[in-house]
Amino acid sequence: MSNSKFNRIEYLIYAILLLIILLGPTLSTLFHGHEVEDVTFLKNDLWRTFKAIIVYVIALAIHDVWIAPLLVYKHKPWHYILGVVVLGAVFMVYKFNTRPADAPPPAIVLQDKSHDAAAKPAGPPALPPMQAKNGKIDRDPITPPPFRRHDIVAIIMFIFGIGTNIGIKFYFYAIGARRQMENLEKENLKQSLEQLRYQLHPHFFMNTLNNIHALVDIDPKKAQECIIDLSKLMRYVLYDSNHDYVQASREMEFMANYVSLTRIRYSDKLKFTVNTPDDGTHVWIPPLLFISFVENAFKHGVSFSQESYITIGGKIYNDDNGEPRMYWTCLNSKRTTGGNTGKKKVSEASGIGLANVRQRLDLMFGKNYSLTITDGDQEFLVEMDIPVKTSDPTLPSDDNKK
Repeated sequence: MSNSKFNRIEYLIYAILLLIILLGPTLSTLFHGHEVEDVTFLKNDLWRTFKAIIVYVIALAIHDVWIAPLLVYKHKPWHYILGVVVLGAVFMVYKFNTRPADAPPPAIVLQDKSHDAAAKPAGPPALPPMQAKNGKIDRDPITPPPFRRHDIVAIIMFIFGIGTNIGIKFYFYAIGARRQMENLEKENLKQSLEQLRYQLHPHFFMNTLNNIHALVDIDPKKAQECIIDLSKLMRYVLYDSNHDYVQASREMEFMANYVSLTRIRYSDKLKFTVNTPDDGTHVWIPPLLFISFVENAFKHGVSFSQESYITIGGKIYNDDNGEPRMYWTCLNSKRTTGGNTGKKKVSEASGIGLANVRQRLDLMFGKNYSLTITDGDQEFLVEMDIPVKTSDPTLPSDDNKK
């Protein structure tokens, strides 16, 4: 939802509140209008009510447009307080100077006109004494008290109005700030994933090109095959991996090409096995998620002089909630070295690439994944369990079509 839409909703709320404020006294006056026979008085009373409300509306509009932004958007509390004080002072001065003088209610006036003086009960006069001026009868002016209940009500309504206005302003500001923060988090997540995707070590390409260069004279046919494998690998890295999800079979094919190019430097003592899930073409996973573990297997597990092996496997299953998941493993031998014996589990893999994989998993799946690395004397085992997609995420789903 854009900021302009938030503004429209905000001013729609103000319009509804204004309508309620106008309807309240209007309906009240019309409901009690049958008690007053003077239609002119009703019109004047409604007009006085509307004028009073218009003054509040103008004051709140000034507060909303010029004063409230000082606190909500510009974060200047002292400027805001000064603005509210000045606005309140101007508002109250106007109200004090335009308040109506005390006068008897219309019912009494009508009663005085419709009854004779003889019918009035004896006692002190209910109205102030009359005096004759220039042949006209005038009533002594009534001096209103300096501060009346009407003024207290005006102050309370003014405070309530600016409080409501600033509350609504902060509410929509908080929503806008939260949505902006969510957009920033999504953008940061996207950039982080882009950076973490490309973890192929630069030395891999350099070594591969050197190996192909050496094969040109020794085995030209093999060199041609390696060039084709390298082109497939680079196409996958540059184009297919730009998507959030790819087919699991494509990821496994990419790892096979990577291994085919990497094992050129090793003897036939290296045994490499890839067990692709049967439904790998119908499962979508994040790209380049496993390659760091394969790189690690070559770097720390493959020996030039000893029998070595790397076994990669994948299994698709449904969890207790019926959600599809993938259990992936990478098992590799370790070069024989001295040191402590026994199997141990480590929570963090060594190397920047493996640490980045864990960070990427955190960004993509939160806590909805598991990654276990078992570092033994002779073997290194990586076990990963992640949620997968069973339909192409790049196509619109049935829910989206609706």
